[in-house]
Amino acid sequence: MTTGEKIAALRREHKLSQEALGEKLGLSRQAVSKWEADQAVPTMDNLMELSRLFGVPVDTLLRPDAPFPAAPAEDGAGKESEDASAAPETPSAPRQSRRNKAVLIGGAALLCVSLALNAVCLYQIAQLKGEVQALRSQAGNVNTVYYPGTGADTGDFADSSEHMTLDPENTEQLIVTFSAVPRVASDGETAKFLLRGGEQSWECEAEGDAGGGYRGSLTIPMVDEYSVYLVLTDRNGGTRNLLLASEYDIENRFSIDVQAYWSSGGPTFSFGKNTFTGTISTYVDVHDALEDTSFTGRIILYQNGKEIAEQPLEYRISDGEYSPNIYDTEVRLGTFEGRMSDFSIKVEITDAYGRVFTVAPD
Repeated sequence: MTTGEKIAALRREHKLSQEALGEKLGLSRQAVSKWEADQAVPTMDNLMELSRLFGVPVDTLLRPDAPFPAAPAEDGAGKESEDASAAPETPSAPRQSRRNKAVLIGGAALLCVSLALNAVCLYQIAQLKGEVQALRSQAGNVNTVYYPGTGADTGDFADSSEHMTLDPENTEQLIVTFSAVPRVASDGETAKFLLRGGEQSWECEAEGDAGGGYRGSLTIPMVDEYSVYLVLTDRNGGTRNLLLASEYDIENRFSIDVQAYWSSGGPTFSFGKNTFTGTISTYVDVHDALEDTSFTGRIILYQNGKEIAEQPLEYRISDGEYSPNIYDTEVRLGTFEGRMSDFSIKVEITDAYGRVFTVAPD
């Protein structure tokens, strides 16, 4: 595994988003995204902080052939504890002193080994940076090169845009469109757009325009986060992966929240009959990513799971004006025979894309 793949795997194992990991390190989520895409390598300070956060040696993060350390075996620890409890309770003072000295010597040895490994890593990073600089000089071009430890914004684009929307034909899919004008261009370059979301990736050819830019579009399944890259390949096979945009918390941003409660009245039972009257107040929060925020709403009465009555939501009126997305509905569903436990009421919201959101009033 590469260093970026290990960082991504450890981040997910610790249930951290790229933004959350960046906050712990005092960096932007774009910097973390570049690490995980192997476009940049963390500085030694950041590697040591990652080592502390994830509980793995720095050498494990840097070496592709180094496996993740295995979790300590609890059974063995328990056995040692039992053996310790069975041992004599009053060891002699000289023996205890020798044990303490052994522990101190072992700790000092581990510290020396750790310092030596850190020095080796710093030397390897310095060598890598020198090799990249030499290659860049030999190539004689101005391609963007990401050095280890550079977390600053590279300003790769003179102009760029990215937009996502729900697929109106299938609301389980996203349509993502993007355009980009690279700040640096080389003759004969080919281009494509690459979109990565979790463990999945999608790509499409980039269509060039007269202004030296590229455009593209992808339809992908609904994911919670993704990053878009413009991938440029020159005549010699050299590749530049330029980060165009990243999106997070996508599913929530395309959702609708519905809250409902009885502000007065409610279901009543008398002499074998159930009456449903009162006022249900409803608040509908349409999240920011939805382009069409229109919706319809109704209150539904069910008996044994079957719909038996309904009525539309009614806007709340304050000082003679409607309050958007807030409803105070005078419930007039009627009176029905049966056990109270056979009945249920729900508020149903249907958005412009045909998706249905329901909630039972409190």
